[in-house]
Amino acid sequence: MNATKEELITFLEENVLIPTQTNPEADKTIKRKINATRMRLNNQVSAEKVRQYFWSAMATDNGIDSYNKISNIGSPTFEDVRLEFKRLCGDR
Repeated sequence: MNATKEELITFLEENVLIPTQTNPEADKTIKRKINATRMRLNNQVSAEKVRQYFWSAMATDNGIDSYNKISNIGSPTFEDVRLEFKRLCGDR
């Protein structure tokens, strides 16, 4: 792992969570999903756990629903930043 927990969360905040939350088209459901994601990320105990959460979140029904809602308003999603996130983690 190349990055710290804080660096991974900051990356996701700056590239996905904040841009989506501040999108004028983000409704209450999207903002609730962003806040829940933020809480779950901050509850992870290590960078490795943040990494695991990131990858598993995209595969859940809730993650797929979030992707659809967020991409429909033109905001960035976890899927959009996965290559950068992978590099930040030091994965190939």
